[in-house]
Amino acid sequence: MNMQAIRAFKPLRQEPAEFDILWQASLQSLDRTDPAPLSQRGASPRPGLTLDRLSFASLGGEQILGYLLSHDDGGVRPLIVHTHGYNSQYDIMLEWALAGYHVCGIDVRGHGRSAARPSSSDGYVLTGIDTPQTSILRGAVMDVVQAIRVARLLVSWRVARTVLQGFSFGGALAVMAGALVPDLDLVVAGQPTFGWHSERVRLAEAGSSLELRRFLDAAPHRAEQINATLAYYDALHFAHRLRVPCFLGVGLADTVVPSRTVLAIANHIGTAPLELRLLPVSHSDDPRESLWNRFDAEWLALGLRDALPADFGSDERQLQLIDS
Repeated sequence: MNMQAIRAFKPLRQEPAEFDILWQASLQSLDRTDPAPLSQRGASPRPGLTLDRLSFASLGGEQILGYLLSHDDGGVRPLIVHTHGYNSQYDIMLEWALAGYHVCGIDVRGHGRSAARPSSSDGYVLTGIDTPQTSILRGAVMDVVQAIRVARLLVSWRVARTVLQGFSFGGALAVMAGALVPDLDLVVAGQPTFGWHSERVRLAEAGSSLELRRFLDAAPHRAEQINATLAYYDALHFAHRLRVPCFLGVGLADTVVPSRTVLAIANHIGTAPLELRLLPVSHSDDPRESLWNRFDAEWLALGLRDALPADFGSDERQLQLIDS
Protein backbone atom coordinates (compact mmCIF):
# COMPACT_ATOMS: atom_id res chain seq x y z
CA MET A 1 0.00 0.00 0.00
CA ASN A 2 1.45 3.37 -1.03
CA MET A 3 0.63 6.87 0.18
CA GLN A 4 -1.76 7.46 -2.71
CA ALA A 5 -3.82 4.44 -1.68
CA ILE A 6 -3.70 5.46 1.97
CA ARG A 7 -4.88 8.98 1.21
CA ALA A 8 -8.04 7.58 -0.39
CA PHE A 9 -9.39 7.09 3.14
CA LYS A 10 -10.14 10.70 3.97
CA PRO A 11 -13.82 11.22 4.72
CA LEU A 12 -15.24 14.72 4.89
CA ARG A 13 -14.85 16.16 8.38
CA GLN A 14 -18.18 17.34 9.81
CA GLU A 15 -17.40 18.87 13.17
CA PRO A 16 -20.03 20.08 15.60
CA ALA A 17 -20.27 23.87 15.58
CA GLU A 18 -19.41 24.02 19.29
CA PHE A 19 -16.56 21.51 19.21
CA ASP A 20 -13.87 23.98 20.29
CA ILE A 21 -16.19 25.59 22.82
CA LEU A 22 -16.73 22.25 24.59
CA TRP A 23 -13.04 21.46 24.80
CA GLN A 24 -11.97 24.94 25.82
CA ALA A 25 -14.55 24.85 28.60
CA SER A 26 -13.34 21.39 29.63
CA LEU A 27 -9.73 22.58 29.88
CA GLN A 28 -10.81 25.65 31.85
CA SER A 29 -12.74 23.45 34.26
CA LEU A 30 -9.72 21.17 34.64
CA ASP A 31 -7.56 24.24 35.33
CA ARG A 32 -9.79 24.98 38.30
CA THR A 33 -9.48 21.41 39.62
CA ASP A 34 -6.72 20.91 42.16
CA PRO A 35 -5.32 17.45 41.35
CA ALA A 36 -4.10 17.09 44.97
CA PRO A 37 -1.96 14.09 44.01
CA LEU A 38 -1.30 11.44 46.61
CA SER A 39 1.33 8.75 46.31
CA GLN A 40 2.02 5.56 48.18
CA ARG A 41 5.48 4.08 47.87
CA GLY A 42 5.56 0.51 46.62
CA ALA A 43 8.30 -2.08 46.56
CA SER A 44 11.00 -1.17 44.05
CA PRO A 45 10.87 -3.51 41.04
CA ARG A 46 14.58 -2.95 40.36
CA PRO A 47 17.44 -1.18 42.12
CA GLY A 48 17.48 2.48 41.15
CA LEU A 49 13.75 2.61 40.37
CA THR A 50 11.01 4.01 42.59
CA LEU A 51 7.41 2.81 42.25
CA ASP A 52 4.63 5.07 43.52
CA ARG A 53 0.93 4.26 43.42
CA LEU A 54 -0.89 7.48 42.53
CA SER A 55 -4.30 9.01 42.99
CA PHE A 56 -5.39 12.46 41.86
CA ALA A 57 -8.51 14.47 41.17
CA SER A 58 -9.56 15.01 37.57
CA LEU A 59 -12.52 16.70 35.89
CA GLY A 60 -15.52 16.87 38.19
CA GLY A 61 -13.42 15.75 41.15
CA GLU A 62 -13.25 12.16 39.89
CA GLN A 63 -10.45 10.22 41.58
CA ILE A 64 -8.07 8.65 39.10
CA LEU A 65 -5.62 5.90 40.06
CA GLY A 66 -2.30 5.14 38.44
CA TYR A 67 1.38 4.61 39.00
CA LEU A 68 4.70 6.35 38.50
CA LEU A 69 7.99 4.56 37.89
CA SER A 70 10.87 6.99 38.27
CA HIS A 71 14.63 6.76 38.41
CA ASP A 72 16.09 7.83 41.73
CA ASP A 73 19.52 8.85 40.42
CA GLY A 74 18.45 12.47 39.92
CA GLY A 75 19.13 12.29 36.19
CA VAL A 76 17.04 14.10 33.59
CA ARG A 77 15.10 11.59 31.49
CA PRO A 78 12.15 11.51 29.10
CA LEU A 79 8.70 10.76 30.51
CA ILE A 80 6.08 8.43 29.03
CA VAL A 81 2.42 8.91 29.99
CA HIS A 82 0.15 6.07 28.88
CA THR A 83 -3.24 4.51 29.37
CA HIS A 84 -5.02 1.32 28.33
CA GLY A 85 -7.40 -0.33 25.91
CA TYR A 86 -11.19 -0.47 26.01
CA ASN A 87 -12.64 -2.26 29.06
CA SER A 88 -9.10 -2.86 30.29
CA GLN A 89 -6.62 -1.33 32.74
CA TYR A 90 -2.99 -0.27 32.80
CA ASP A 91 -0.03 -2.60 33.08
CA ILE A 92 3.10 -1.39 34.85
CA MET A 93 5.54 -0.96 31.96
CA LEU A 94 8.78 -1.88 33.68
CA GLU A 95 10.56 -2.46 30.38
CA TRP A 96 10.01 1.17 29.40
CA ALA A 97 11.58 2.33 32.65
CA LEU A 98 14.51 -0.04 32.11
CA ALA A 99 14.94 1.47 28.64
CA GLY A 100 15.60 4.83 30.33
CA TYR A 101 12.24 6.54 30.85
CA HIS A 102 10.19 7.77 33.76
CA VAL A 103 6.78 6.11 33.21
CA CYS A 104 3.30 7.11 34.37
CA GLY A 105 0.20 5.05 33.63
CA ILE A 106 -3.41 5.55 34.64
CA ASP A 107 -6.79 3.89 34.48
CA VAL A 108 -9.23 6.47 33.11
CA ARG A 109 -12.59 6.86 34.86
CA GLY A 110 -14.89 3.88 34.55
CA HIS A 111 -12.00 1.47 33.97
CA GLY A 112 -9.98 -0.80 36.21
CA ARG A 113 -8.88 0.80 39.44
CA SER A 114 -10.64 4.08 38.58
CA ALA A 115 -14.08 2.49 38.20
CA ALA A 116 -15.57 4.07 41.33
CA ARG A 117 -18.87 4.56 39.51
CA PRO A 118 -20.21 1.82 37.22
CA SER A 119 -20.58 2.34 33.50
CA SER A 120 -23.89 2.03 31.68
CA SER A 121 -25.20 -1.52 31.40
CA ASP A 122 -25.38 -0.86 27.65
CA GLY A 123 -21.62 -0.34 27.48
CA TYR A 124 -18.94 2.10 28.56
CA VAL A 125 -19.18 4.28 25.44
CA LEU A 126 -22.88 4.85 26.12
CA THR A 127 -22.32 6.12 29.67
CA GLY A 128 -23.63 9.70 29.88
CA ILE A 129 -24.34 9.67 26.15
CA ASP A 130 -27.32 12.07 26.39
CA THR A 131 -25.11 15.14 25.89
CA PRO A 132 -21.47 15.85 24.99
CA GLN A 133 -21.00 17.47 28.39
CA THR A 134 -22.12 14.37 30.31
CA SER A 135 -20.38 11.74 28.16
CA ILE A 136 -17.88 9.66 30.10
CA LEU A 137 -15.51 10.11 27.18
CA ARG A 138 -15.15 13.81 28.01
CA GLY A 139 -13.92 12.86 31.44
CA ALA A 140 -11.61 10.15 30.07
CA VAL A 141 -9.85 12.63 27.77
CA MET A 142 -9.43 15.08 30.65
CA ASP A 143 -8.09 12.26 32.85
CA VAL A 144 -5.21 11.81 30.40
CA VAL A 145 -4.56 15.56 30.28
CA GLN A 146 -4.51 15.66 34.08
CA ALA A 147 -2.19 12.66 34.21
CA ILE A 148 0.33 14.53 32.05
CA ARG A 149 0.16 17.50 34.40
CA VAL A 150 0.49 15.36 37.54
CA ALA A 151 3.36 13.26 36.21
CA ARG A 152 5.29 16.35 35.19
CA LEU A 153 4.65 17.90 38.59
CA LEU A 154 5.87 14.85 40.49
CA VAL A 155 8.99 14.25 38.40
CA SER A 156 9.50 18.00 38.00
CA TRP A 157 12.91 19.12 36.74
CA ARG A 158 13.95 15.54 35.96
CA VAL A 159 11.76 15.47 32.80
CA ALA A 160 13.59 16.06 29.53
CA ARG A 161 10.74 15.36 27.10
CA THR A 162 7.19 13.98 27.26
CA VAL A 163 5.84 11.12 25.15
CA LEU A 164 2.09 10.36 25.20
CA GLN A 165 1.30 6.77 24.23
CA GLY A 166 -1.71 4.53 23.80
CA PHE A 167 -3.03 1.59 21.80
CA SER A 168 -6.60 1.16 20.49
CA PHE A 169 -8.86 3.05 22.95
CA GLY A 170 -5.70 4.37 24.58
CA GLY A 171 -4.48 5.41 21.14
CA ALA A 172 -7.65 7.41 20.57
CA LEU A 173 -7.21 9.10 23.94
CA ALA A 174 -3.60 9.89 23.02
CA VAL A 175 -4.74 11.58 19.79
CA MET A 176 -7.45 13.55 21.61
CA ALA A 177 -5.36 14.62 24.59
CA GLY A 178 -2.40 15.25 22.31
CA ALA A 179 -4.46 17.80 20.40
CA LEU A 180 -5.25 19.60 23.67
CA VAL A 181 -1.74 19.63 25.21
CA PRO A 182 0.47 21.73 22.94
CA ASP A 183 3.87 21.12 24.53
CA LEU A 184 4.29 17.37 24.09
CA ASP A 185 7.31 16.03 22.23
CA LEU A 186 5.78 12.92 20.64
CA VAL A 187 2.33 11.33 20.38
CA VAL A 188 2.40 7.56 19.81
CA ALA A 189 -0.85 5.87 18.84
CA GLY A 190 -1.16 2.23 17.83
CA GLN A 191 -4.39 1.37 15.95
CA PRO A 192 -6.33 4.27 17.51
CA THR A 193 -10.08 3.78 17.53
CA PHE A 194 -12.92 6.34 17.60
CA GLY A 195 -12.07 7.63 14.12
CA TRP A 196 -14.64 7.94 11.30
CA HIS A 197 -17.54 7.11 13.60
CA SER A 198 -20.07 6.03 10.98
CA GLU A 199 -17.62 3.68 9.25
CA ARG A 200 -16.31 2.00 12.36
CA VAL A 201 -19.84 1.35 13.65
CA ARG A 202 -20.73 -0.14 10.27
CA LEU A 203 -17.67 -2.41 10.03
CA ALA A 204 -16.35 -3.30 13.46
CA GLU A 205 -17.32 -6.66 14.95
CA ALA A 206 -16.41 -6.09 18.60
CA GLY A 207 -15.65 -3.44 21.21
CA SER A 208 -17.34 -0.07 21.52
CA SER A 209 -18.66 -0.16 17.95
CA LEU A 210 -20.55 -3.37 18.60
CA GLU A 211 -22.02 -1.91 21.79
CA LEU A 212 -23.24 1.09 19.82
CA ARG A 213 -24.69 -0.97 17.00
CA ARG A 214 -26.59 -3.23 19.39
CA PHE A 215 -27.98 -0.25 21.26
CA LEU A 216 -29.06 1.56 18.11
CA ASP A 217 -30.64 -1.58 16.68
CA ALA A 218 -32.83 -1.69 19.79
CA ALA A 219 -33.44 2.08 19.96
CA PRO A 220 -33.12 3.53 16.43
CA HIS A 221 -34.96 6.67 17.52
CA ARG A 222 -31.89 7.59 19.61
CA ALA A 223 -29.49 7.52 16.64
CA GLU A 224 -29.49 11.24 15.82
CA GLN A 225 -28.86 12.32 19.40
CA ILE A 226 -26.18 9.69 20.07
CA ASN A 227 -24.34 10.43 16.83
CA ALA A 228 -24.44 14.14 17.67
CA THR A 229 -22.77 13.45 21.03
CA LEU A 230 -20.14 11.11 19.59
CA ALA A 231 -19.15 13.67 16.97
CA TYR A 232 -17.37 15.48 19.81
CA TYR A 233 -15.25 12.35 20.33
CA ASP A 234 -14.44 11.43 16.75
CA ALA A 235 -10.65 11.31 16.54
CA LEU A 236 -10.86 12.84 13.03
CA HIS A 237 -11.87 16.12 14.62
CA PHE A 238 -8.81 16.14 16.87
CA ALA A 239 -6.30 14.97 14.29
CA HIS A 240 -5.99 18.23 12.37
CA ARG A 241 -5.53 20.10 15.67
CA LEU A 242 -2.39 18.13 16.54
CA ARG A 243 0.71 20.31 16.58
CA VAL A 244 3.25 17.80 17.89
CA PRO A 245 5.08 14.98 16.05
CA CYS A 246 2.99 11.83 15.67
CA PHE A 247 4.06 8.20 15.28
CA LEU A 248 1.11 6.01 14.25
CA GLY A 249 0.86 2.24 13.84
CA VAL A 250 -1.81 0.74 11.57
CA GLY A 251 -2.81 -2.93 11.62
CA LEU A 252 -4.18 -3.60 8.14
CA ALA A 253 -6.36 -6.59 9.07
CA ASP A 254 -8.47 -5.78 12.11
CA THR A 255 -12.11 -6.60 12.85
CA VAL A 256 -12.22 -4.51 16.06
CA VAL A 257 -10.72 -1.24 14.78
CA PRO A 258 -10.97 -1.32 10.96
CA SER A 259 -7.76 -0.06 9.40
CA ARG A 260 -9.55 2.39 7.12
CA THR A 261 -10.76 4.28 10.20
CA VAL A 262 -7.18 4.53 11.48
CA LEU A 263 -5.94 5.72 8.10
CA ALA A 264 -8.71 8.33 8.13
CA ILE A 265 -7.29 9.71 11.39
CA ALA A 266 -3.81 9.81 9.88
CA ASN A 267 -5.07 11.57 6.75
CA HIS A 268 -6.61 14.38 8.81
CA ILE A 269 -3.36 15.18 10.62
CA GLY A 270 -2.41 18.50 9.10
CA THR A 271 0.76 20.39 9.94
CA ALA A 272 2.14 18.00 12.58
CA PRO A 273 5.04 15.82 11.41
CA LEU A 274 3.68 12.30 10.92
CA GLU A 275 5.17 8.87 10.42
CA LEU A 276 3.09 5.78 9.69
CA ARG A 277 4.05 2.16 10.23
CA LEU A 278 1.88 -0.45 8.53
CA LEU A 279 1.62 -3.87 10.17
CA PRO A 280 -0.27 -6.92 8.89
CA VAL A 281 -2.69 -7.39 11.81
CA SER A 282 -3.94 -6.03 15.10
CA HIS A 283 -6.52 -7.10 17.69
CA SER A 284 -6.04 -10.72 16.63
CA ASP A 285 -4.58 -14.08 17.65
CA ASP A 286 -2.37 -14.07 14.58
CA PRO A 287 1.29 -14.74 15.49
CA ARG A 288 2.21 -11.66 13.42
CA GLU A 289 0.89 -9.56 16.31
CA SER A 290 4.44 -9.90 17.65
CA LEU A 291 5.54 -7.43 14.94
CA TRP A 292 4.09 -4.68 17.13
CA ASN A 293 7.19 -5.23 19.29
CA ARG A 294 9.20 -3.69 16.46
CA PHE A 295 6.84 -0.72 16.37
CA ASP A 296 7.35 -0.25 20.12
CA ALA A 297 11.11 -0.60 19.86
CA GLU A 298 11.23 2.13 17.21
CA TRP A 299 9.24 4.76 19.10
CA LEU A 300 11.03 3.95 22.36
CA ALA A 301 14.33 4.64 20.63
CA LEU A 302 12.97 7.87 19.12
CA GLY A 303 11.84 9.20 22.49
CA LEU A 304 15.26 8.63 24.05
CA ARG A 305 16.99 10.89 21.55
CA ASP A 306 17.79 14.48 22.44
CA ALA A 307 15.63 15.45 19.46
CA LEU A 308 13.72 13.65 16.73
CA PRO A 309 15.62 13.09 13.48
CA ALA A 310 15.75 16.21 11.32
CA ASP A 311 13.95 14.29 8.56
CA PHE A 312 11.20 12.94 10.82
CA GLY A 313 8.00 12.88 8.77
CA SER A 314 9.80 13.31 5.45
CA ASP A 315 8.62 11.50 2.34
CA GLU A 316 11.45 8.99 2.76
CA ARG A 317 10.50 8.13 6.35
CA GLN A 318 6.77 8.81 6.45
CA LEU A 319 5.49 5.40 5.40
CA GLN A 320 7.15 2.07 6.22
CA LEU A 321 5.90 -1.49 6.30
CA ILE A 322 6.69 -3.78 9.24
CA ASP A 323 6.03 -7.27 7.89
CA SER A 324 8.87 -9.51 8.95
